[in-house]
Amino acid sequence: MDCYINPAALTTVFTVPADVADKHLKLARGEHIKVLLYIMRNMGKNPADEEIAAACDITAYEVEEALIYWRESGILLAVNEEKRVMPSKKAAVIKNEKPTRNDVARRGAEDGRIKYLLQETQLRLGRNLKTNETSTLVWLYDDQGLDVSLILLIVQYAAAHNKANMRFIQSTAVDWVNRGIDSLTLADEELRNMALREEAWSVVQKAFGFERRKPSPKEEKLSFMWVNEWKMSDRMLTAAYNACVDEKSKFYMPYVAKIIESWHEKGYKTPEDIKPKEKTEKQSDFAAYDIDLFEKMLNSKD
Repeated sequence: MDCYINPAALTTVFTVPADVADKHLKLARGEHIKVLLYIMRNMGKNPADEEIAAACDITAYEVEEALIYWRESGILLAVNEEKRVMPSKKAAVIKNEKPTRNDVARRGAEDGRIKYLLQETQLRLGRNLKTNETSTLVWLYDDQGLDVSLILLIVQYAAAHNKANMRFIQSTAVDWVNRGIDSLTLADEELRNMALREEAWSVVQKAFGFERRKPSPKEEKLSFMWVNEWKMSDRMLTAAYNACVDEKSKFYMPYVAKIIESWHEKGYKTPEDIKPKEKTEKQSDFAAYDIDLFEKMLNSKD
């Protein structure tokens, strides 16, 4: 960046929570940021929704959406709002009995967060939701106690990674509930790890020549370790695959894992590192053998 803040512009300032910049720049929409900045600037007079809409050049509905977003995120607190009763902490189980179409309509009218959740999900997926999909979203919010902001994070990830189906959204959400991922900080970290795991498997899949498929839990764990922790390149992975096939005449994952582990321990970084080092070791062994043989020949009575 080749510019800096003009000190003269800092003569009049107002406070904005650091979490807005640290956690919400990627998640919040432009209208959300505009609404929050206007509220923070005019905190003393508690501006009405209509005033905010006019000042930010957005609709009253967009103001309502923004207020729901910031309340869900914990940045704003609603006056005289009843505290939401969270379900007891127990393992989430995917069940068939979910809210009916009428239940969804009723809950949407009762709770603005649900209305916001359904509308935002449609926008992020780029299509209308089916009845069973709206039921699942309301079930995740009402029965499982997952915040709207967290559900929308999963929806956003699904849309960005070609997984825009309710099965993925539901299974991921249930997994988060069971693992206690209940804050934006934990969710953001988990999404980064999910992306890294997916990227690592893609690298391994191409290096080994696998058809496109979902990895097993063991394959996913190994892929993450090889690519993200040990920094193995696709060339090294392909070399390990070839070494396995040359030795065993077929692919055998445990054998490949041992090869890669051995190379990692020896500090090999490229396929070019492997042959010279192995050659040096063989030459050293051969040289030692020659010396021993020579000494035996000298000491021979013949």
